[in-house]
Amino acid sequence: MDPNPYSELVDNKVNVEIESSDTQPIKRRRKRKSMVWDHFTTETTTSGTTKAFCKHCNKSYAYMSGGKASGTSHLKRHIELGICDKCPNTNLVPQVNDGTASCPPPKKRQKRCANAPLDQDGCNREMAKMIIMHGYPLHMVEHPGFTSFVKTVRPQFGMPRFDTVHGDCVNMFLSEKHKLSEFVGETPGGVSLSVDLWLSKQSVGYAFVSGHFVDKDWSLSNRLLNVVVVACPDSDSALNQSITACLSEWKLEGKVSSLTVSQSQVNKTCADNLRGFLTFKNQHVLNGQLLIGECYARLLTSMAQEALAAEEVRGPVKKVRDSVKYVKTNDACGEKFEEVKRLFPASAPYKDLVIDNKGRWDTSYKMLLAGLEHRQVFSCLETCYPGYKISISNEEWRKIESLCLCLKVLFEASDVLTRPKHSTANNFFDVMTKLQLELSHLAMGGEDLGNVVSSLRERFDLYWRGCFLVVAVAAVLDPRCKMQHVKETFTESYGEDAEQWIKTVSDAVHDLYTNYSDTNLLDSYVVDHGFDETEVVQEPHFQQDMPQDADKDEISPQSEQTTESHQQETQPKVEKQQNVSEEYQDHTSFMDDVLLEEGSTLVTVGDSFSDFDIEISEMKPELDQYLDDNLVLKSEDFDVLSWWRLNSNNYPTLSKMAADFLSIPFSTVSSESVFDTEVKQMDSYRTSLPRGTLEALLCTKDWLKNQTL
Repeated sequence: MDPNPYSELVDNKVNVEIESSDTQPIKRRRKRKSMVWDHFTTETTTSGTTKAFCKHCNKSYAYMSGGKASGTSHLKRHIELGICDKCPNTNLVPQVNDGTASCPPPKKRQKRCANAPLDQDGCNREMAKMIIMHGYPLHMVEHPGFTSFVKTVRPQFGMPRFDTVHGDCVNMFLSEKHKLSEFVGETPGGVSLSVDLWLSKQSVGYAFVSGHFVDKDWSLSNRLLNVVVVACPDSDSALNQSITACLSEWKLEGKVSSLTVSQSQVNKTCADNLRGFLTFKNQHVLNGQLLIGECYARLLTSMAQEALAAEEVRGPVKKVRDSVKYVKTNDACGEKFEEVKRLFPASAPYKDLVIDNKGRWDTSYKMLLAGLEHRQVFSCLETCYPGYKISISNEEWRKIESLCLCLKVLFEASDVLTRPKHSTANNFFDVMTKLQLELSHLAMGGEDLGNVVSSLRERFDLYWRGCFLVVAVAAVLDPRCKMQHVKETFTESYGEDAEQWIKTVSDAVHDLYTNYSDTNLLDSYVVDHGFDETEVVQEPHFQQDMPQDADKDEISPQSEQTTESHQQETQPKVEKQQNVSEEYQDHTSFMDDVLLEEGSTLVTVGDSFSDFDIEISEMKPELDQYLDDNLVLKSEDFDVLSWWRLNSNNYPTLSKMAADFLSIPFSTVSSESVFDTEVKQMDSYRTSLPRGTLEALLCTKDWLKNQTL
């Protein structure tokens, strides 16, 4: 007798439940399969095969009816995984009563890599790359916390020693330096250099020499080329060694188009010595006139600091700063401030109050601007919150308003430097001329800060005198502007004196074109006749340092003095010829050298060139044709370098000019440091590294950032 009479009934119930549970997935699969055909239809193609077409996006899939091959899993995935972007939000997974899915959508198989072989060398390279990219110390491979973490993640990984990581970083630097050297050598034009000087607590400087150029694809590129230790940053020849090392290592002799430094970091004598140095080393710098002696970003920063530190506004600025700090750091006052602000509704949302960072002048401008917006709130806060005892008068608010107008002009002029991509030189023409015009208007109409604005205008006028020709030539090489835009802008800025400014720019463009044409003709002649020993000494007609007019408030170029100066400079002098011969006899040897003068170009050649005649007139139509052609319509997405790439065959000489001038940098700092008020400081860890290691780490980091690896 069965000890449990109910066991048979229990067994039967279990069997029924198992059978029911086994049939449920089959029913769900059938239901899902039937729902697939709500989204797909089958058609027979001309070749006799059957395909399933999505009703929403018409995408086709292989499908064979009958047998196991008629599966629809791939059709379900098309709908469930969102592959079809036109399908409505329909879930093919059947729903139960509570709205939850009875089974999850299919998942992709995950590859198991726990037992994958370890690539020790590859891991070492990636570690070196990580250290370079993020500026980690090389000794991090010896830090206990880091080594413990790596061992936990992958016990099989052998932590490399310091010497191994150091060697990997240096090898990566050397390998990529070779690639970059070839990359720079393929440029269609020259290379412009900029030098930024960092300081350190040991009173030793570090010169960051960067190259700016148009690459073979006609894209604007810039790379950090050298980091050179400067023992005496205050010396008159502080940067000479840095430039010498760069020209030698990167084989840039004869390819440097311009040089940008900052006289706020080096003295004027140092800049003058650098000008003479480049004139001797590289004649393509147009007798040193393409040396830009002031960084545009540092100029604007210095002007903003001068405005913020003016005696007239020093007190009001401190009161606004203290008011903002009090509201932002006192919770009770902050709540009362927000309560009072609701009593003064504005058409646009209020700007957020921010405590400024004295290391960046743009934060001070934004703080003052936000404080000015809340002037009524601050006035009421003084009476309704006993703890706030800062009183700002209407006169002081008026001075803050005048200061904000001045800083706004400088802030907007900095926008060209903060764009994600580096701007070509032609974009600076409108920015600088607008800045000069607005400073003039503020100086004439400003009562509270009239003296301050006048001082700022004089500083910018001095800077403008030193670079306006370079900026204007770059604008002429913009097919949307050409000489027409320069004429219109100078007419608006200088009125009756505009003709002298326009003539100076026109003469500069024609002289530069003549010099580039002479170089192209000479190069072609040398290639055709098999010569390899030539030296071109270029002396342009124009003078970039324009004398100041009798009217101190207006700067006007003196064309007559320029002409006389040119006539004096272009007279062949025996003494000068001897100096040129002595300077270059170590580099090249000539047989019976003579100087042939053609216009403004002096060509040093041998007797074999006695029958060589440069016909300048044959090359002029290219420039005339470009200037006479219709202007290109202005558009936001216009790329001036792409235009020159497409038209380089039509304008072979002008395209080389464009590649050189459009890549000229006007700032020596990165876009992240445009508003910095302090000179960059090298930290103690980096100063402890050997010079070669420091240069390798910093240069390779820049190349990684620019995706050259």
